[in-house]
Amino acid sequence: MLQIIHPRCQAFLDHWRALPRRAGAVLPHTNDYLDKAPATFMASVFIHELIDDRLMVRFMGSDLVQRWQRDDTGREFAGSMPLSARQRVAGIAKTLIMHPCGMVQHGVMGTSAGREATFEGVLLPLAVDADAPPRIVVFSAVLDNLARQEHSHTIASAGQRDWIDLGAGVPAEPMPLPL
Repeated sequence: MLQIIHPRCQAFLDHWRALPRRAGAVLPHTNDYLDKAPATFMASVFIHELIDDRLMVRFMGSDLVQRWQRDDTGREFAGSMPLSARQRVAGIAKTLIMHPCGMVQHGVMGTSAGREATFEGVLLPLAVDADAPPRIVVFSAVLDNLARQEHSHTIASAGQRDWIDLGAGVPAEPMPLPL
C-alpha cells in the first residue's frame, strides 16, 4: 500500500475527511469544500470536471500555474498527451466518482532544467448538484526541490498509484495501467 509522504498532502486528506456531509452523503459537496478550503490548499489544487468522458480543468491553483508556467483552466487535463492516456486519466476520475474512493500517486515530472522530479498527488471526489458535471479535487506537492527558475515541463511517468478508502471500500479491480 502506497503511503502519503508529504505533510501537506496528508493535511489536505485530513481536511477533506473533516468536511461536513449533507444528509448522510459519503462525499462532501463541492460548495462545502470551497466554503471551507484554506487558501494554502487552494493554491496547490486542481478541480476537474468529467464532461463527455473528458477530464476538464475547472480550476488550477496559483502555485500550480507557477509550477507549470501556464494556466490550463478551461482545457482538457493532459491535453497534449495521446488520446489513450487522456482516456485512462478520465477513467480513473470516473472510478473515483462512481465508487467513491480516493487515490494517492507518486509520479515523475520532467522539468525545464531537463531533469526529473517526483511529485505526490491526492485525488478525491466531490459531490455536486444533480445538474452539475461530476468533480474531483487534486492536491499535489513536489517531493524534490526545484531550482529557483525551474518549473514542471511534462509528466514523465504516472509512477506508483494506489486507492484510498474513503469509507466505501476500494475497487476490486487493480489500478489502471500507468500513462
